Order: sequence, then C-alpha cells, then structure tokens
Amino acid sequence: MENLWPYLITAAGGYLIGSISFARLVFAKLKPGQTPDLIRTPTTDGKAELVSHAIGATNVMIAFGARWGMVVSLMDALKGFLPTLALLLIFPDDIYHLVVAVSVLIGHLWPIWYRFSGGGGNSSIMGMLLAISPLGLIITHLGGMLIGNFVPMLAFIGGIFLTIPWFAFIEGVSSPEVAFAFAISILYLLAELPEMLQLRELKRKGHELDHRHVMSMMKKSAKTGDPVKSWEDQDFEA
Repeated sequence: MENLWPYLITAAGGYLIGSISFARLVFAKLKPGQTPDLIRTPTTDGKAELVSHAIGATNVMIAFGARWGMVVSLMDALKGFLPTLALLLIFPDDIYHLVVAVSVLIGHLWPIWYRFSGGGGNSSIMGMLLAISPLGLIITHLGGMLIGNFVPMLAFIGGIFLTIPWFAFIEGVSSPEVAFAFAISILYLLAELPEMLQLRELKRKGHELDHRHVMSMMKKSAKTGDPVKSWEDQDFEA
C-alpha cells in the first residue's frame, strides 16, 4: 500500500489541476453572473439542434472572438503539458507522468468544481501528447485530419485512437503508453456519449446535422477576431 500512495497523490493532484476550467474563468470575467453559452448545432432543415454541454475553447471563441478562444486553448494545453513533462523529467523511469496525464483529462472532462460538467478535452490531450511524444502528436493528428476529410465528425477522435497503434509500434504492445492511449480514447468517448446519443436520436427522427455550422462560426470568429451571433440570427455560406 505504501508504494501506491505516490500514484494516488499524483492522480489526485492531476485531477484537481484538470478541474480548473479556463473557459469558465473567461466567461466569469467577461460575462459575470451569466451562464456560459452552449454550442448549438442546427440540423439542415433548421427544425432541431444538437446541444453540446461541454464548455471549452470553442465556446469562448464563438462568444468572445478568436483571441480569447486561443488563450483558453493554450491554457488547456499547458494544463496537460506542464505536469506531464515535469513528472517525465523528474521520474523518467516511472509512470507518474502517464498517471498525471490521465488524471488531468478526467478532471477536465468531469471537474469537481463545476458539478462534473467540463470541456471537450481536445487541447489538454494535445498538450499531454506533446510532452510524451511530440512526433506521435504530429503523426496521429495528421492521420485524424485525413480521416476528417471523409468523416468530419471523426477527425479528432480518429487522431486520439491512432495513438494506440502509434505507442504499440514505438513502445511495444504491452507498454504503459499503450494503456495510456487506451485510457484517453475511452475517456474521450465517454465524454462524447451524450452528444452521440443526441445525434442518434436526431437521425432516427430523420434530421441531418449541419456540420458546416460550428466550423463557419469559428472561421468567422478567427477572421474578424469578434464574437459571432447564434445560428438563428445568421446565414452561413455553403
């Protein structure tokens, strides 16, 4: 049991770090007392919508412009990068860095400070992968982008799942890194499950999601640096 305590302390610390929601802190600063805006993606017929309850950099970018969105994305990435890199450098022959990385992701997805309602985890995962395997981050996410050309909704999750064969090839099938890759893939899927169930219900009712919507808002925000209106108040280019 004594040998287990350092890992438990590492996991607890990582979870508390991950539970810090920089997106919510920005909303509290710029819209004090107001609930953060949720991302609502309409269907192509405009009669229904998919509501994402995650609060992260995308919400901030849409609400306050690209600069604030990039700040939150960077802070979320550092949240995954710094503790992972620190423990990797201090304990290179142990797995503390993998324990803290997984714990940060759990905290980000289900933060204790916000009734276990967190962000999407994209930036935090990229940060911890940058610390563990910079080349792996590049290769797996390039692969995810290729997948996204055919199935846009699977672009990021495809990049995460590719970490499994990547670490299996580099470190070995039975390595702790492969277990880490499986862990972050499963956690990401669990966090996406509510939206996946919503999407299934929409399709069952004959609706098709307008995949261009969020990307259009993000592109407009990135181009102008200003927040954009809700989907009910604007028209998007085909």
